[in-house]
Amino acid sequence: MRSLLTNQKRVSLGCLLIYTFLNSLSCGPIGPNYNYWDIESFDSTYMRFNFPDLGPESRYFPPGIFVTERDKKTYYLTAFLENDWLPNRNLLPDAWYWKKFYSNWDDLPPIIQSSPKFNFISGCEYYVPAPVGKFYYSLFSFNRNHANVGGGRISKAIDLQPGQSVRIHFRIPESIGEGKVDLKKYIGYQDGDQILFSIEPTPLHMDKPGCEFVK
Repeated sequence: MRSLLTNQKRVSLGCLLIYTFLNSLSCGPIGPNYNYWDIESFDSTYMRFNFPDLGPESRYFPPGIFVTERDKKTYYLTAFLENDWLPNRNLLPDAWYWKKFYSNWDDLPPIIQSSPKFNFISGCEYYVPAPVGKFYYSLFSFNRNHANVGGGRISKAIDLQPGQSVRIHFRIPESIGEGKVDLKKYIGYQDGDQILFSIEPTPLHMDKPGCEFVK
């Protein structure tokens, strides 16, 4: 009997580990560095981003296990802070934070309802608190519609002063070709960068009407 119970526990643990791994492939990563804690040196300083439209729905099935057709029009994003003193630190708050950005939560793609911390729609103005001072912002992003929109992995040093926000731009090559990149606007640009950074004043009022997902 003891042997049977032990085997059952092993099977249950194995199933749990497999489920967690598969879920992370489609929704979001796991691990201690992905935990979020409050920004201590916040002073009306934010990281702001708005994903561009993904265009017509791709005829290709979106990548990942357990990803539905409705998830094609979504983006995946991770964002970390780095400096000489702290390990990687997740900039994206937990799931509760993101519900305020949507007016039709129940109509959102399943992958966003499952893990809003790492999955996003286009045309929505998102923002998260960021610290004052100089940090390396490390981002990784892709879209599930196979659209030619800025993505990949990038890290840039950004120095935010009180009342400033860093704006993340997901580059569309047809709109901003290599010869059209404004080197005075985009911080530390290097040829081939698909994710761009700029500094702008933080608006006095950040909250806007909730975004609505339209299939």
